[in-house]
Amino acid sequence: MSKSIFRTSIDKFIIEEVASVLDVHSINYEIISNEKDFNPSFITDTNKIEYQLLIDKDDFNAANKAISDYYAQEISIPDGYYLLDYSNEELKEILSKKDEWNEFDYETAKKILKDRGENITEQELNSINKERLESLRNEYEKPKEVKNYIIFGYILAVVGCLLSLVWSSAILISYAIAIVIIKLKKQLPNGERISYFNEKDRKQGKRILLLSFLFTAFWILIFILK
Repeated sequence: MSKSIFRTSIDKFIIEEVASVLDVHSINYEIISNEKDFNPSFITDTNKIEYQLLIDKDDFNAANKAISDYYAQEISIPDGYYLLDYSNEELKEILSKKDEWNEFDYETAKKILKDRGENITEQELNSINKERLESLRNEYEKPKEVKNYIIFGYILAVVGCLLSLVWSSAILISYAIAIVIIKLKKQLPNGERISYFNEKDRKQGKRILLLSFLFTAFWILIFILK
């Protein structure tokens, strides 16, 4: 079974700490990085080195619970920690987007809220996580950019036809955009991989691909008839 990305970090210690928790619970994992890739900039900027911890998709729930329990027990908030200055609403925002924060900050947000008299129950957290999962599954983080991307694909397909002899690369780019819209995948926090673009927009991608193909066939026919 192929493994999915469970955690990503530029901090090797964080990945190794998470891995140690998985070891305790006998959850198989694999750690990969771009550290061995030759890139001279790594010498001056180690933040470009990224570590990924991969596990089987079926182990995500067990791994998440193990990590959550571990950090909940180990939590000790340092004096002056930046989350202490967050408002309750900002801390709740962290809880609503668990996938965007590391475990320590997530558990810290929970503890600060509890210390302030706002204890979020496990049932409420499960509900929040389910809502977040559905949001990531069905909605775009940046819908305007997606819309512009699709429009750009149509424009390049048309431009590639009208200016084919001058700017033939335009129609090739439209092919690439169409294929990305149709094929691109994203991974949800539970390890599930789904299409990045929704069904409606994937149909737009197919239309761009068909349009590009028809324009290409048109110019090939013109060339042959010449």
